[in-house]
This record gives sequence, C-alpha cells and structure tokens, in this order.
Amino acid sequence: QGSSEMDFFSEYGDANRYKIQEVIGKGSYGVVCSAIDQHTGDKVAIKKIHNIFEHLSDAARILREIKLLRLLRHPDIVEIRHIMLPPSRRDFKDIYVVFELMDTDLHQVIKANDDLTKEHHQFFLYQMLRALKYIHTANVYHRDLKPKNILANANCKLKICDFGLARVAFNDTPTTVFWTDYVATRWYRAPELCGSFFTKYSPAIDIWSIGCIFAEILTGKPLFPGKNVVHQLDLMTDLLGTPSLDTVSRIRNEKARRYLSSMRKKQPVCFSERFPKADPAALKLMQRLLAFDPKDRPTAEEALADPYFKGLGKVEREPSCQPISKFEFEFERKKVTKEDVKELIFREILEYHPQLLKDYMNGTEKTNFLYPSAVDNFRRQFANLEENGGKGGAIVPSDRKHVSLPRTTTVHSTPIPPKDQKSSQVPQRIPTGSSFS
Repeated sequence: QGSSEMDFFSEYGDANRYKIQEVIGKGSYGVVCSAIDQHTGDKVAIKKIHNIFEHLSDAARILREIKLLRLLRHPDIVEIRHIMLPPSRRDFKDIYVVFELMDTDLHQVIKANDDLTKEHHQFFLYQMLRALKYIHTANVYHRDLKPKNILANANCKLKICDFGLARVAFNDTPTTVFWTDYVATRWYRAPELCGSFFTKYSPAIDIWSIGCIFAEILTGKPLFPGKNVVHQLDLMTDLLGTPSLDTVSRIRNEKARRYLSSMRKKQPVCFSERFPKADPAALKLMQRLLAFDPKDRPTAEEALADPYFKGLGKVEREPSCQPISKFEFEFERKKVTKEDVKELIFREILEYHPQLLKDYMNGTEKTNFLYPSAVDNFRRQFANLEENGGKGGAIVPSDRKHVSLPRTTTVHSTPIPPKDQKSSQVPQRIPTGSSFS
C-alpha cells in the first residue's frame, strides 16, 4: 500500500487531501474505503460508484440522492463532504463520493446489544423523528426507512441515509402523491402499500416505518417479518386487530382490500402484554406511530411533542426545512436521456468545486477537459487495495442489490468484536442535551 498511498490524489484540487486506509465495504455499486481528510483530520468514507450510466434508472437514483443530500443538511442526516472532480465533463463512468465516516448501522447495533437501556430507546427514537420532521417539511418522503438505512456511532448518534428511493412532493401536486415504483423493504412497509406497486400515499408511510424500527429497538427482533404480502397483513392484524371497513375501503389495491374484508375478526393485542418490559410511555407513542389507518398516525412534529420525550428536547427548536424547489427535480417530471443525467450529475459534482462551478455558470469552463483530475490516481489506489483484500483482510460482500449511495460503512472488512469488548456495544451513558445541536 505504501507507494500508492504517496501517489494518492497527487494532482489538481484534491491533491494529497485524503490518506486512504482500508476497504470497509464492497457491493454491486462499487467499493468503500475509509480515509483521513488531511485538511481537517476527520475520518471519512470514500465511495467509488462504478459504471453509473450503464442503467438510466441507477443513474437517476444516484442523481436524486446526491441532490437530496446536498439540499437536506441536518445533524441527523448523513452528509456528503465532497465529490471528486472527474477528468472530463463528457467522458466519465465512475464517481468518488466522500461521506462522513460512521461506525456502523442500527441493524448491527440492535444485533450486537441486547441490553440497550430505556434512555437509549428514547434517544434513538427522538433523533429519527427529528430527522423526519426536517425531511417531511422539505416535502420529501424517504420511502425506504429500515435499520440498515440508519447509520450509528458509538456515542449513540444516528443519521438517516440512503435516499435513492426518496421522492419530492411539489406544491402543485395533491398532498397524496401518485407514484408507481415503490419497492421498499416489505417488513417496514405501511399497510396502505401492501400488495401494491401502484398506490397513493402520504408522509405517514415513513412514520409507520419508524414505528416498526422502534419496536425492533425495544425487542431486538423485527416486528412484522412477513414472508409475503398476505403474511405481512396477517402479522399486522394479529397485533393491531382487523381494521374498520372505513379504513379498508381506502386501501387502493383491490386484492389487499378483498383479503382484509374477508378476514376473520381479530381483536387488537394489548401492547403492554406484547412488550412487557417496555416503558409504558414508549408503548403509547409506538401505538400512535403504528396506527393501521395513515390518517390516525401523528406527523413527525406531533410525535416529537409526545410526553414520552419530556425533558429531552424542545420540539419547537427542532429545525424545519424550506420546501425543495420544483426546479431541482425537473428531471423526475420529464423523459431524460443518459446524457442529460450525466450533465446533471456533473453539475452536482461542481457544487463541491466552487471556482469551477462559477466558470461553468459563466460559460467560461473548457468543454471537454477541465483540469488534471485526481481521479486516475485514486482509481489505481482503489484497485491496489482491492487486489490486496483491503489491507489484508477478506472483503465482505455487501447485501445491497442496487447502486444507492449513502450506506457507507455498514459492511466491515473485519468482524465486529465480540460483545465483551466495549467497541461493539453502545455506551451506557447517553449523551447530554448538547448532542441535539
């Protein structure tokens, strides 16, 4: 690794800024390496996403995600620190995105810690809802919230990531938005979506997902691990009881509607019986988040004001976001080519290179070749690390199937230490109120 490390970013702009360390993740999207930002001393994760224009849907997902992560800046949302400048505006296939480095994800935290305290439960839920308040006030729906898409640090800090399936609802569209490509993980999918890839829905779908995640934090196990859509609805109704005819009538999917109408009558289970060790105030809020009918779920802001969080934070101080401009997402509303998306991704990359962005906006940048780019050396560095098994350790393949961005450090090239080593456990002391900056 030595000599290639010396070559790392030895040219324009990003020259020698990042000292690469090891491969920490690998999947169909590309490779993630950890590195040190030598300007700031911070640890970062650098994600190489390769062949992004092979499929237009993947390229659009990457564009959507880097756009949203630039526009949604909040302490509980993962941050893109930098994107490397490609050597050519017209002819690039890979991009290198620098994220803040997080230790793990909530899925691993839940798996590795069977002794999370009531304070952990409360602090985790508060952060997730606080992020959702911000996301929803921007008129964005995340649509794929699950423990693996919530990054975590040893100090109990959580950050939502993976906005590849997110959508923006614009002011000139109805409050329930009509989309046809909903593919989020079934276990965390709201009942109004079950069995349907063609549905109307509202931000309440994200609230349901947070309710499912919170139940998993409390018990260590997924709440509704359905094997298929019918099984999923069975598990939901086993806990919540059969929904009213009025609620069923509003479910769009005819098969799901028919199935629920013909289902034998089930009574709801008392949450304190199902979750005997949980704080009663936590269960009251969880019951609100898991209302079968979306209109009965609270907004993120209403949930933050729940008595469960008394003394933890002030909901009115939690930031909102200006609704995102329709102009930013014109590409979602019309037919675009790969070349269009390439130009839009290049334009997003320039946001991290202010002088070049200025030249681009003024029409003074050189069309085909901007400046010598650090990317070529970086490509060699990544290849070298991959050949050497990422610092000698075996590379663990990612379980991710799609080219989505921010899940940066949840796949480790070394196993998580056993539980008796403190590094695998969430500390018992919860950060004070200053963590809510």
